[in-house]
Amino acid sequence: MANQLEFILNNLLPLLIGFPGQRPGGLLMSIILAVVGISIGFGLAIPLALGQRSRFAPLRWACSLLVDVFRGLPLILLLVIVFQVIGSGRFGFRLEPRGAALISLALYSAAYQAEIVRAGLAAIPAHFDEIGRMFGCTPRQRFAHIQFPMMVRTMFPAFTSQAISLFKDTSVVIVVGMSELMMSARILLGNDINNAPYWVSVYLTVGLLYFVAAFALSKWAGRFEEKQNLNNTVNYAGQ
Repeated sequence: MANQLEFILNNLLPLLIGFPGQRPGGLLMSIILAVVGISIGFGLAIPLALGQRSRFAPLRWACSLLVDVFRGLPLILLLVIVFQVIGSGRFGFRLEPRGAALISLALYSAAYQAEIVRAGLAAIPAHFDEIGRMFGCTPRQRFAHIQFPMMVRTMFPAFTSQAISLFKDTSVVIVVGMSELMMSARILLGNDINNAPYWVSVYLTVGLLYFVAAFALSKWAGRFEEKQNLNNTVNYAGQ
């Protein structure tokens, strides 16, 4: 047991931030991939969700088709398609593993977030939009000042769950050689037969790191939501 603990402590830094020459890596790279994927995905999800609610049928069908396609593909298959097919150089450009991973995570995240955004918009009572119309607000103003804030409050729990799920899904980028947490563990153990006794302890540590990061995000999101609810209660009481 002492040997297991000593091995983990001696090699904890590569698991957290990657090996020298491959930094950022490890847990830090997993977090970066998740944050960037979620951020770009959210930027794509909003127009997709709005397109699904459009009165223009071809746009509505096209957006729904894109969402269904990217939701229906396993993330690992999407990653292989983006890296090995689209980014292989056959179409005039080549993608590095990091670029392919970010594009795949963003597209995958956008499809799920589009459904969350669409549900959030659908949950907004119609009379709020009518109030905006009465004050002469343009559709863009109504979305920015009425629909978007209410949508964010409504979808925040589902958005948090999707962010945690995507963070754990970053482990699949190991197939393109990205030095994230799972790959760092694999490099650490290598093919050395002498490291065989440490396999269980290393992957238990990897699981613990995933849990700690996901748990921290969940607790932060819960406190943020409670703070927002408290602020709303105070504002309503003040009115």
